Amino acid sequence: MKRVIEGVYRLEAAGFVNVYLLVGGADLTLIDAGHSRSAEGLLTELRDNGFDFKDVARIIVTHAHADHAGGLHAFLEKRRIKVYAHPKTVPILTGKVPMPSARGVRGFCRDFLCEQLLPWKPIEAAVALETGTPLRGIPQWQVLQTPGHTEGSISLFHPAAQVLICGDVLSNRGGRLHAMAPVLHEDPKTLRVSIEGLSKLDVDILCCGHGPVLRGGAFRYIEAVLVRR
Repeated sequence: MKRVIEGVYRLEAAGFVNVYLLVGGADLTLIDAGHSRSAEGLLTELRDNGFDFKDVARIIVTHAHADHAGGLHAFLEKRRIKVYAHPKTVPILTGKVPMPSARGVRGFCRDFLCEQLLPWKPIEAAVALETGTPLRGIPQWQVLQTPGHTEGSISLFHPAAQVLICGDVLSNRGGRLHAMAPVLHEDPKTLRVSIEGLSKLDVDILCCGHGPVLRGGAFRYIEAVLVRR
């Protein structure tokens, strides 16, 4: 586990995908749940760093892909926790709508590998998050609709701390901030609009779904992504 700022931590037990822990008052919030094979490791990581899973009051899902939402079922088998997501994401998490597929040959290969290596199970219920609604337990965080990677992708922004958690809208894998290959996004044009919106925020620290945290005027890195696309 690595500290981002006071009260915000990056969990590393899910390997190639990040899960974030927000400490607010008396309870804890997880941003994403990792994949189906990472739940036990994440629980151990919490415990080893002095946090108790029984204090996790909610899980907020940035988007409905198996590497970010696949751990939900295992967590909810341990105890009942409220799961929050974009209204378009909720029916995917509950199995009423199929998980979105990536486009092209590369996307097909990714989906096939995810199905084989990271199987996931739907959950019974999730709560739809509406933009502008204060988040219980963490009211200082804002929910932003940032579609493109998936129709229901969201980001979370802490204006006072200038911290942005963006899911897979952007990725910091490979040592450079980028938007993943177009075939991995549902709607690349809409994604660009979302990135343009994020570039206008006063972001100092950027927390992506993959790769290390970016610090120090992170909005400039977001602007650079737009120049390269």
